[in-house]
Amino acid sequence: MVTSANAYVPRQAAMAWLRSPWAIAISSGVGIFIGIRLPQAATWIAPFGTVYLGLLKMCVLPMLLSAITNSLGRLMQSRDARQYVQRMAMVFPLSLLAVSAIAVAMAALAGPGRNLTGETLKTLGVLVNQSGIDLEMALSGPIPTDATGGVTTLVDSLVPDNIFAALSEGQTLKVLLFAMIFGVSLGLVKAPTTAALFDTLDSLYRAFNQIIHGLTYLLPLGLCSLLAGQLSQVGIGVLLSMVDFVGVAIATFALVYLICTLIIWRRSGTGLWSTLLALKDPTILSLATSSSLACLPAAITSLSGHLKFNPQTTHLVTPLAITLCRFGSVIYFASATLFVVQLYQRDLGLAGLGIVILGSILAGMATSGVTGILTLTMLGLVLDPLKLPLEAVLVLFIAIDPLMDPFRTLGIVHTGMAATALVADRET
Repeated sequence: MVTSANAYVPRQAAMAWLRSPWAIAISSGVGIFIGIRLPQAATWIAPFGTVYLGLLKMCVLPMLLSAITNSLGRLMQSRDARQYVQRMAMVFPLSLLAVSAIAVAMAALAGPGRNLTGETLKTLGVLVNQSGIDLEMALSGPIPTDATGGVTTLVDSLVPDNIFAALSEGQTLKVLLFAMIFGVSLGLVKAPTTAALFDTLDSLYRAFNQIIHGLTYLLPLGLCSLLAGQLSQVGIGVLLSMVDFVGVAIATFALVYLICTLIIWRRSGTGLWSTLLALKDPTILSLATSSSLACLPAAITSLSGHLKFNPQTTHLVTPLAITLCRFGSVIYFASATLFVVQLYQRDLGLAGLGIVILGSILAGMATSGVTGILTLTMLGLVLDPLKLPLEAVLVLFIAIDPLMDPFRTLGIVHTGMAATALVADRET
């Protein structure tokens, strides 16, 4: 027994290390080296990255359907929630529009994807044409406009005429809308059997979450093969172009954090220093764990315990704001979309910017129950109506995700707390 126990500790440490930032950083470095110096070896290991990404995408729709249906259904069955539904129906959409518009404005003004070298644009153009999508374009010029794209494409992709076809074809936006309608309707059904259905949905979510948890141990290998395969075609120049995007994205998260802190401070009625101290724990946990669910108890404690918001409202609204609205993902998708638009020298106009703002909100909400780099696949929901390819740039966002994930989580948690503060009343 002693030998078995002694063997268990190193194995547990090794498994924990595979999920650490060090493993991600080392695997990224190895993938970059192989992609640049050993292109033949990169071709050999590239299929593993393709399979790994496919396994992650496999879990998206079941987790999305179960998480959103369960959250909204339980909300509608809560007696205490009825009086706050109207307030949430106003606060949540306006908050989502605000953070998405801020991210779009910041990226449009800073222009992280503009003024790249012609060689880098040509190299990325080669990758686009080799990515397996039916699209031919030169990155040194404007993208041809498709009359069937834009707002019409976005609207047509929302309403499912057959939910089973939408599930089988992976039409995420249609599944998202169905989950929201089905969740609200299920919550309005007054029958004992609905509790069992909610438990089934919760079990379904937990099962796929276990799959994702197991796949995270293979993330270093998957990231290494993805980076190697893509960089063997495009080189290191494209990866270096992400430096400006990282700076702009972090600045955007910092601005939204400041605005949300001021909102919580004004709504709480306490001193600014007391507010900052109350927000310290969820802020540190967000950056340290990169898990919004892990930060949920600290967020509730800060709002109800330290800032004296109504506990019942806080316990009800905070989980919904964090799990459904996903403000941090909305901010990130809006910034990332503008980066890709600028990379391809696309002139959007006001209608195009509106599509980015609305599409980022829908894509962010579609990440409910999704964690890690699986979140990044939802970027296609914004890029598809704009006729821009996700495959050509996905690996770039995967490469910087270990750095951006903590800030994205902070945006989810902190902005969700601000939305809760706008909905909840202070205790008297």
